[in-house]
Amino acid sequence: MIATMFMNARVNECRKAMRHAEDFATWRDGALAFDEANGFEDWKHEDESPEYDWQLIRERLAQIRQYRDTRQVVKLMRHLRQGLHWNLGNMANPALYSHTYFGTKRLIETYLAEVVDALRFIADGNFPGLTAADKLRFFNETAASFGRSALMLSGGATLGLFHVGVVKALVREGLLPEVISGSSAGSIVASVIGTRAPDELEELLDPDNSYYHFWKPLSAREMWQRGALMDQKQIALGIARNTEDLTFEESYERSGRVVNVTVSPAGSNQPPRLLNYLTTPYLYLREAVLASSAVPLLFPPVQLMTKDDDGSRVPYMPGLRWTDGSLKSDLPGIRLRRLHNVNHFIVSQTNPHVIPFVRGANERTGVIGALREVAYGAMRGGAQSVIGVGKFGVPLSGVRRQLDNASSILDQDYRGNITIVPKVSVWRYAHVTANPKLEAVTRFILEGERATWKRIAMVRNQSMISQTLAACVKQLEIEAQRPPLRKLKVVAKR
Repeated sequence: MIATMFMNARVNECRKAMRHAEDFATWRDGALAFDEANGFEDWKHEDESPEYDWQLIRERLAQIRQYRDTRQVVKLMRHLRQGLHWNLGNMANPALYSHTYFGTKRLIETYLAEVVDALRFIADGNFPGLTAADKLRFFNETAASFGRSALMLSGGATLGLFHVGVVKALVREGLLPEVISGSSAGSIVASVIGTRAPDELEELLDPDNSYYHFWKPLSAREMWQRGALMDQKQIALGIARNTEDLTFEESYERSGRVVNVTVSPAGSNQPPRLLNYLTTPYLYLREAVLASSAVPLLFPPVQLMTKDDDGSRVPYMPGLRWTDGSLKSDLPGIRLRRLHNVNHFIVSQTNPHVIPFVRGANERTGVIGALREVAYGAMRGGAQSVIGVGKFGVPLSGVRRQLDNASSILDQDYRGNITIVPKVSVWRYAHVTANPKLEAVTRFILEGERATWKRIAMVRNQSMISQTLAACVKQLEIEAQRPPLRKLKVVAKR
C-alpha cells in the first residue's frame, strides 16, 4: 500500500514537472523519470517488437560494427551506400514512440548512432587508395539517395505564433531543417528564419524582439470600398517589421536555408505556386508573404514584385493577383519532394479547422483516435459531395470560385511524418484574429515549445543520418577547396 502511494506520488511529481517545464532539459528529465516510474524503460531495452523489423536492424548494426572495427572501409562504404534508407525496417513507425514519453527502442537508437559514427569515420579518416574525390562522390550519392527533412508551417492566423515555439525548440536542439515551407501565417515565420543569418535566430525567437500586431479592422465604409474586412497596410507593416527586404535568392545566400512560400491564384486557370530560390529567385519575400497571408474576405489579393536586371522593384506578371497559400497548398509536400529531395516532413499544424482532427504528440492510437479519423473522413466526404453539386449548379462565377476554394481546403492532407499541433481550447480560437498582448505571445510560443519537446526524440532519430550526410558533404567540399600545404625545403647547415 505504502509502495503504491509512493509510486503514485512519484508519477504525479513527474507529470507536474513536465507540465510546468520552462526548458527542454527539465521536460526531458521529467519524462525519463516518468518512464522509469511506470516501468516503460524495460520496453526500451527489449529489441523484439512487431512494430519494426528488429532482426534486420540488429543484423545491419553488427555488420557495420565489424567493418568499422576491422577498418574495412571499402566494404563499409558499399554496405552503407546500398543499405541506408529512410525508415529502414519501419524504424520511423510512430507507434514506436507511443509506448514511452521519451525515446524509443535502444536498438534503434544504437543503430542510428553507429551509422553516424561510421559516416564520420569515413569522412575524417585517411585510407590508402581512397581519394578525397571518392569520399565526396560517396557522400553526395548517398545523401541524394537517402533524402532529407523539411519543416512545413501551416496557416492559422494568430495561432501561427505556435510555429515560433516549434522553431525555437528545434533551433535550440540543432534540429531545424534546411528546407522550410510556410503558408499564410506560416510563411511569416518562415520568412523571418530565411532572411536572417543562423547566429541571429535566437534573438529573433525572443517575444520582446518581434512585432506581432497584424490586425486592424477597416471602417464600414472602407470595407465596402475595398471588399475586405481588414487593413492590408497593417499586416504589410507587421511583415516588414519582421522580415528583411530580400529576394528569395538573397535570402538563401544570407541564411543558408531554403524558404518556400505557397500562394494561391485569385483568378481561374492558374495553379497554386511554390515560391523559392529555384522557381522564383528574383521575387521579393515581403510581397510573397503578404500574398500568402491574404485570406479571402479579410484581405484583397496581392500583386507580387520582383527585382529586374538593373535592380529595380517591378511587378511580377502584372495581370495576376495571389491570395492565401493555405487555400490550395497548405503543405506543399509533392513540390518539396521534386525540388529539394525531401522525403521526411515535420509539420507544425495550426489551421483552426484542422486541429481538432489531428492526433497530437505521444497520443496512442485507440478508440478516441479512431473516432477522430472517422469523424474527419465523414465530414470531408459529406462536405465535398455538397460542394461538388454546388460547383456545377450555381450560376454565379464568384460563388463557384468560393466553393472551389472550400473543396481545395477539404482535399488537402494536413499531416506529415511528424505532426505537431496545439491543444484545442476556447482561448486559442478566441485569439485567431486578435493582436495578442506580450503575455499571450509568450504563452503561444511556450505551448509550441512544449508540444515540440514531446517529438524531439522522434525528430532527432529520423533526421540524424541526413544531417550527418549533409555535414560530411560540406566538410569534404571545404577541404577540396583548400590549397595543398606547401612542403618546407630544409637546407642543411654547413
